[in-house]
Amino acid sequence: MTGRGIWSPDRDLLYLLGMAKKHHLTPEALHDSLLAARQHGSVQCGELEIKIRDRGKQSLVYLFSLNGATLGQANLQDDSVGKLRRLPQEYVSFLETKEKRRDWNRSGMASQIGDLQLGFRGVSFKARVVKKSPTRAVTSRDGIPLLVCDVTLSDATGEIPLAVWNNQIGTVEEGDMVQVENARVRSYRGSIQLSLGKRMGILTVLKAA
Repeated sequence: MTGRGIWSPDRDLLYLLGMAKKHHLTPEALHDSLLAARQHGSVQCGELEIKIRDRGKQSLVYLFSLNGATLGQANLQDDSVGKLRRLPQEYVSFLETKEKRRDWNRSGMASQIGDLQLGFRGVSFKARVVKKSPTRAVTSRDGIPLLVCDVTLSDATGEIPLAVWNNQIGTVEEGDMVQVENARVRSYRGSIQLSLGKRMGILTVLKAA
């Protein structure tokens, strides 16, 4: 719980729970396989192959693959992995609530940040911009130069980053109240992030800082 009495979910643990559900694994089975990978370097867990890419003091970088194709890489805290063995009750309740709301979220109706899961599309909600990263230059897969920055959105249920591109970067500032429409939730470097589709996604400033 935070100082405001708002529960802040462990994003690493949510990532692992999402991985387990997507590939029909129990949290306990994924936990045991992660520990085995830690010891042996790599392990097969159901249809997943798990490899250790790097080791830190209290975290490891795991590479997840399926039939030789990389699914993702995540730097996961040891504490988060340990919670898979005996899932805290707040996560049991949290996941049950998410499951009940899954169809509702996928329909494109209004949502809250705390309800979002990897793979959700068409979600819309209001939030405040609490952080804006420096703009950086990147290159698309087609070789096109682009500008991008990340803004962190916050509401009463949690926080999530949103990628903002090119001309839209200058339209939003820290402290703005914004409306997000038709966004999708994707994975980026092991964490969930919002993305606005080129055609349907909309970011509107409702009240400037």
